Amino acid sequence: MDNTLYPPTICPYNKNSHPGLIKPFIIFLALYVLIPANVQAIVEGGPNDYYDTSSWTHEYLRSVNSNHLVPAQNQVTNGYTGGKHYNIWGEIDFILRWFPNHPQGLQFMARWLPEYPHPPDKNVEYYFRKAIEYKPSPKPRPVDATAPMLYAIYLHKQKKYAKAQEQYESALSITPNNSEIHYNLGLLLIERNDYPAALKHAHIAYSMGFPLPGLKNKLKKLGAWKDIPEKQKSAHLQQEDQQKQ
Repeated sequence: MDNTLYPPTICPYNKNSHPGLIKPFIIFLALYVLIPANVQAIVEGGPNDYYDTSSWTHEYLRSVNSNHLVPAQNQVTNGYTGGKHYNIWGEIDFILRWFPNHPQGLQFMARWLPEYPHPPDKNVEYYFRKAIEYKPSPKPRPVDATAPMLYAIYLHKQKKYAKAQEQYESALSITPNNSEIHYNLGLLLIERNDYPAALKHAHIAYSMGFPLPGLKNKLKKLGAWKDIPEKQKSAHLQQEDQQKQ
């Protein structure tokens, strides 16, 4: 775990079929009909906000997860064991059309989409771009940093360091006090040989209580580690106290 980024069976692709959609569509249609006239209906087919707290969103999200995400996860993990056969790209596309900023859906997509047949224009970058472009709130919320953070982790693992840094910094512009992002960005900056900047982000992450020692150990091995200034430690402690009040 010390040096890892901190997050989060081939089946044929038939472009003329999308298995697993009929039953959920019936469920969604029934829910849609039952929505009172004075309640804003969920967007049929998406996009919808994963982080929306309304009961209707939770109902649709539960259906998407149970009928699409979980079965697809089981199939790629355990292989096809009989019964219904899931088109992995089809399930990914369905999940992320309904909920573009679905974090587990994005993680599943980034891990498995490259291993399964899919249309060339519906690649990993496409789904992350759609998630980042989707802005359900007029003002950025801390949760809106999740999509660029996950994209940054994906790019980081692909050794696309310049693009990954852009996404980490984009996520930090939304939630500057996220220790996980500072930690991962510190690891990336080591790969880019920018040790002073890596140390800066390490200090921020550890002053906020981040638990993994991997970044610190790497900097020590390179002779680039310096202890966190006491002034910086106390400043973050004061900030935490203010947030708790």
